[in-house]
Amino acid sequence: MVRTSRHEEQEDGLQSLLAYFRCSSCCTTDGDGVATHISGQSMWFQGAQDLDPEKEEPFPGDLPLTKADGVTERGMVQLADDAIYAGQWLGDQRHGHGSLTRPDGGRYDGQFRNDKAHGAGRFRHGNGDMYAGQWFEDKAHGHGKFLHADGSSYEGEWDMDVKSGRGFETWQDGSHFKGEYRDGVKCGAGYFQAADSSSYSGQFCNDVMEGEGTYHFADGRVYTGHWRSSQMHGAGSMTWPDGRFFKGGFIEDRKSGEGIFTWPDGRSYSGQWEQGRQHGVGTFVDQKGRQRKGLWNEGQRLKWLEA
Repeated sequence: MVRTSRHEEQEDGLQSLLAYFRCSSCCTTDGDGVATHISGQSMWFQGAQDLDPEKEEPFPGDLPLTKADGVTERGMVQLADDAIYAGQWLGDQRHGHGSLTRPDGGRYDGQFRNDKAHGAGRFRHGNGDMYAGQWFEDKAHGHGKFLHADGSSYEGEWDMDVKSGRGFETWQDGSHFKGEYRDGVKCGAGYFQAADSSSYSGQFCNDVMEGEGTYHFADGRVYTGHWRSSQMHGAGSMTWPDGRFFKGGFIEDRKSGEGIFTWPDGRSYSGQWEQGRQHGVGTFVDQKGRQRKGLWNEGQRLKWLEA
C-alpha cells in the first residue's frame, strides 16, 4: 500500500505573521505629524535623512533664521494650550527654529513655519516614543525615523502622518521588513525575515502576503507560488531539503487539486489532492518507472484501477 509520510500528507501551517504586520500607527494624530516626498525641496527639508532620534546634536540644515529674515528671538512663552515655546517668531507666529514642550510631556525641537512644525525636527512623545525627520504643517511628511519605546522602529517615507513609499521596519526580536507601504500598511513588493530566520520575498497587500512570492522556512523547505491572506493558496511548488518536490495547487497552506509529488528515489504520484493528502484518482510511478493508476482516500491507496 502506498502511503504518504506525515510531511507529505499535511503541511505545517505557517507561523502567523500578523503580530508583526499589525504595527500600531507610529504617529498620533494630535498635531505631532510627519509626511512624503516633497517636490522641489527648500531649505526647510535639508538633511532630514541624516536625523537620528536618539542623538541630541543639531539637525543638518537646521540653522536658525536671522533678523535679516524678519524673525525675532524670544525666551519661554506659555501658549493658550499651556504648552511652552522658546525660539524664533515671525510676528505673532512661531517661525524658524524653536522648542515646544506640551503639558503631556511631549517635546518638539526643530523648525517651524507659520506656527506649525515644518521642516527638520525631532519629537519625543511622553511615553518614550521618538520621531526624527521631515515635517509638513504639523504632519510627518518626507523621510523620517520613528523609534518606539519598546525598541521597534520604522525608517522611511511618510505621507501626512502615514507610512507610505519605501521603508524599513524592525521589531524587538530581530525580525524585519523592507519594502513598500501604502496608506500605512505594507503593500507592494517587500522582504520579511522572522526571528527564526524564515523569510518571505514577494508581494504584500494590506499587511499580509498576497500575490506571488517565495517563502524560505526555518526547516529548509522552500515554497514559491501564489499567496492569499498570508497562506499558500493557488498554484505553487514546494521543495524539501531531502529532495522531495511538489508542484500543483494549494488551498489554505495545504496541497489541493491537481499536483505531482516526487521522491528522491525516483517515485512519484500525479493526481488529485485534498487537505494536503492524495485523495481521488492518481498515477503512481515506482522506482523502476512502472506506472499504475489508482484510487486514494485521505493519503491511503484504496485500490488499483488497472492491472
